[in-house]
Amino acid sequence: MSYIELYSKDILDVASLGQIATNFNESNGDYIKVEIFREDSDIVLNTFFSNRLLLMYPEIDDYYIESYHYHPENPSMGFCTEKEHTDKSVTNLRPIPVGNNNINEPFNPTIQYKNQFDIFKDDKDRIYIKPNEIIKLAKLGQAKYKIRIYFLRNIKSALGSFLSLNKNNLIENGNFLAGLEATQTGDLDRSIGRNNFVMTNNPGYGQFVLEQNGVGNNIYNMRVTGIEPNNYYIFSCWVAWNNMFNGSNNIVSFDNTSNLIGEGLPPQQTTDLAGSWIDNEDADIAEQSRILSSKQLSGVVWYKLFAKVYTDGKANLGSINIKLGSSIDNQSDNPFGRRFFTDLRFEKIENFNTSLITYLENMKAEID
Repeated sequence: MSYIELYSKDILDVASLGQIATNFNESNGDYIKVEIFREDSDIVLNTFFSNRLLLMYPEIDDYYIESYHYHPENPSMGFCTEKEHTDKSVTNLRPIPVGNNNINEPFNPTIQYKNQFDIFKDDKDRIYIKPNEIIKLAKLGQAKYKIRIYFLRNIKSALGSFLSLNKNNLIENGNFLAGLEATQTGDLDRSIGRNNFVMTNNPGYGQFVLEQNGVGNNIYNMRVTGIEPNNYYIFSCWVAWNNMFNGSNNIVSFDNTSNLIGEGLPPQQTTDLAGSWIDNEDADIAEQSRILSSKQLSGVVWYKLFAKVYTDGKANLGSINIKLGSSIDNQSDNPFGRRFFTDLRFEKIENFNTSLITYLENMKAEID
């Protein structure tokens, strides 16, 4: 929670919040609550939310800024005053469209409507609000006021976003939630070398990641079911290496669950053990196209990488082995080196031409 006490009119015009867009993301459910107080009082005069609609009364041009509710089973009632409906609730409060849409038109979920206050961003990605506009909505008289600002996250929004992004993911627990295996058939004990689930700051959706040291034949093996023959798949993950890791950057390999190595999984162009890249005549550009995004967290740089997998007619056993790590030929010889994985995904797409580009662009947009 951050406090900002405001007494100067000049300061009231704009208040920087000390946050940047990379750690405050409204698409992840982040929002701001602002409370207004008199200078010498701790009694809240009004409360405003950046993720709540700014509403007007049905017949008069006056704002309604308290709690409200909506009846999806009876849309004709529209938005209503108070958190729960009572005999005194006023119905058909009017949301205010952004742009040239008519405020008196029925509520349309495809139209963007104004919230109780806006969050702005400058050219350095820092966010700020305009407290003066918020205080005007409260219709307070001339006096000195202070505001209290809360940075909050809507857990339902984050959970809904997570479930939506992973609805087609064949890896059941790719973020190792609760420190558990990635799949029901994953087996930490029978995997090769050092493999542990540890808690660390990471760009995935959970607190745990898979940690390896890369020494020897260090591989985490998991079986993924639901695989169909003659189909195109994309494996993706966030991966990181600490500065003591001196092995190769190989991350993943695949084999059919039959005992015949390589059967059903023909080699793919622009793909090796370090993942895939977009074909390009310029070798440097092609190499950079491996990396969909990167983030530095707690002194470690994470990379979003992907790999193409095609199953031919021989891949008819309904499953595939995914092996994270590298063989003894590509090992790190520093036992303090560490390689980390999280946000594992294995999803089917239509082809490796236009569908691949669309899939990768959507993934980049999700990260941004």
